Amino acid sequence: MKSGSLIFLLVISNILVFNSLFKERLSEPIVYFFDVGQGDSGLIRTNGIDVLVDTGPGKSVLYGLERALPKTDKYIDLIIISHPHADHYGGLGHILSDYEVGTVIWNGSGSSEELNAVIAKAKEKGISVIVLFAGSVIRSEGLDMRVVYPPHGAEEELLSGNDGSLVILSEFGGIKGLFTGDIARKAEPLVSAVNFPELDFLKIPHHGSDSSSSHALISAMDPLVAVLSVGKNGYGLPDKAVLERFSSFGIPVFRTDETGGLKMELGGGKLMVKSLE
Repeated sequence: MKSGSLIFLLVISNILVFNSLFKERLSEPIVYFFDVGQGDSGLIRTNGIDVLVDTGPGKSVLYGLERALPKTDKYIDLIIISHPHADHYGGLGHILSDYEVGTVIWNGSGSSEELNAVIAKAKEKGISVIVLFAGSVIRSEGLDMRVVYPPHGAEEELLSGNDGSLVILSEFGGIKGLFTGDIARKAEPLVSAVNFPELDFLKIPHHGSDSSSSHALISAMDPLVAVLSVGKNGYGLPDKAVLERFSSFGIPVFRTDETGGLKMELGGGKLMVKSLE
């Protein structure tokens, strides 16, 4: 671990607190959504802290990190794996080989032998590995991430699938957004019932599958913009009906299969979305 990079890691009543020093401190927060093909990966950069939410299916996440981080920055404070499907965790092993990592967070499902092996590798490297659930909070100066789903004590059958995805409300430097993993019909009513603040962005669940992004969910979230992380696939994603539902609410959808990687930041108090390509 890079000397002095992680000052303390404290877990009290499921609250994770961490601080990073000696890293580039940006004047404005930035969130990236990397083009990882058919998968998910987003990076929050704020106040000297780097948080990666999912890693995509393979090495392509490394290209995104190279674009987003300074060449001298080979340290990621926190990596969150939403659920044990390879299109969300497949790049983790590659990251552990190329970067120093402070903490890995996941939902605790042991259903994937491949992910279990990577988690074991992380522990061998001295990386903290923590299971979080609804009510858990990740907090540092300028960053507040609240897990709103799944519930504590959820069964393995739920945690191993799309509807066991960690759903995280993130607030950093004036930007508010929701990372949704691959939640679908079973989880969406519970997530929709949460009292959310006004959202700047929503990461569209499950790559635009018609099993997700119900009218009720979109109405409850009502974000300024939506991000669709999707690539070439044989599943017919994104579903046309999903895109039409967002359009009916007047919510612009930014697709990584069309624009490549995305960069969001505040400019003059307004959210700006740019292509990384």
